Amino acid sequence: MGAFGCTSCATRPVTRCGRCNCTRCEVHALEAGERCDRCENDWQDDLVTRRAAKLIFAPPLAIFAGGLLFGLLLPVSLGGAIGAVVMCTLACLTALAAGAGVCRLVDGSARAMFLREHTGGLPPARLLPSPPRQR
Repeated sequence: MGAFGCTSCATRPVTRCGRCNCTRCEVHALEAGERCDRCENDWQDDLVTRRAAKLIFAPPLAIFAGGLLFGLLLPVSLGGAIGAVVMCTLACLTALAAGAGVCRLVDGSARAMFLREHTGGLPPARLLPSPPRQR
């Protein structure tokens, strides 16, 4: 139940994992924002899902933000090739920043949900008396 190979984690626990309730001794105590090794491996296993969420949300928002800035700056552009280069550069940088912001948002919110996750699961099993038979 405790850290792998440590009897103190099972006999003298100081803290427990907030997700799976495995106990830890003072030597193996978890830092704030950290879960046990088994739970952190679950976090790493969900990397594919988080990457898919980033690919779903980041490109459309980046395109929208870059296009919106391009459309807003179009009336005040300098004109000519230099003005077009400046506007395209600003639009691309805005799109890049918006995409990076969405990726950080997805990672941050996924980590927050992971840290709040608790194993409620099923309650402990108990034996119920059988109902009386009616004849």
